[in-house]
Amino acid sequence: MIAEAQENARRQLANPEVSIEGEFAVAEVIEQRVRFQEEKRQRNIGAVVSQAAEQLTDDEVEDREPDHDWAARFFSEAQDVSSEEMQILWAKVLAGEVEHPGSTSLRALGVLKDLNREAARIFQKLCSMAVSLSPDGKTFLDARVPSMDGNAATNELQGYGLDFGALNILNEHGLIISDYNSWYDYRMSIGVPAGREKQFIRIPFSFQNDFWVLETVSESRPDNEFRISGIALTRAGQELFRVVELEPNSEYAAALKGFFEKHSLRMVEVETMQPQLLSK
Repeated sequence: MIAEAQENARRQLANPEVSIEGEFAVAEVIEQRVRFQEEKRQRNIGAVVSQAAEQLTDDEVEDREPDHDWAARFFSEAQDVSSEEMQILWAKVLAGEVEHPGSTSLRALGVLKDLNREAARIFQKLCSMAVSLSPDGKTFLDARVPSMDGNAATNELQGYGLDFGALNILNEHGLIISDYNSWYDYRMSIGVPAGREKQFIRIPFSFQNDFWVLETVSESRPDNEFRISGIALTRAGQELFRVVELEPNSEYAAALKGFFEKHSLRMVEVETMQPQLLSK
C-alpha cells in the first residue's frame, strides 16, 4: 500500500495540470498575504499621521521641507507599529519633528523601533521620576533619576518600580547608560557666579513637567559641586523623554524633596526654564 501511494504521488507531481494548479494556488495565497500586509501598514501609518495632526491642530508650524532621509526612515519603521500604545509615541515623535526639525535623531528612531511595550512602560515610569536640565528647551545638559544618596545598582529604587532588572531592560534598549550611579553637578540650579561681583545665575531644572530651582535654607551656597547621582538617560533616551507622557508619582516627589532638604536645600517652583540672574 505504501508503494502504491508513492506511485500515485509521483503521477500527480508529473501531471503538468496538477503542477500548474498548485502553483496558481500558492501564488494566490502569497498575493493575498502581501495585499493584507500592505493594507495593514497603510492603516498603521494613517493612524500615526492622524494622531500627530491632532497634536498640531493649535500650533503654528513653520513651512519647511522635511528631511527626506528622516521621513523615509520614520515611515519605514512606523508602518509596522500596530499597538495603539506605541502608535501614540510614534505620533508624538512625528509631531515633535514637524514643530522642531532635528529634535529626534535617526538613532533614536532605531531605539524606538526596537522598543516593546514592556520596555516602554518601564521607560515611562523612569521618565516620570527624572529631573532634567535643558536651558534652551532643545538640548539637554542632563536628564536622570536621582537615587537620593543611594545606589540604583543595588536596588535603592526598587520601591519605586525601578529594580535592577528593570534598569537592565532599559540599558539593553539603549535608553540609559550602563553606570547606574553616575552623577552630574546641579549647583547651577542653586546659583553660580555670573561674572560680576555679587551676581549669580541660576538655571531651573524640570521635574514632572514643572520647573524648579534650589534655594538654600541658610545664606551660604555650596562652594564646589552639588552632585546628584542616579540613572542617566542616553542621548536617544533624552530625545524620547520629550514625547513620553509623565505619570504622577507623589511618593517619589516627596522623597526627592526630602533628599534636597537633607542637604539644606528646598525645591521652589518657577514659571520658566529660562536662566535667572540674581543678586547675592
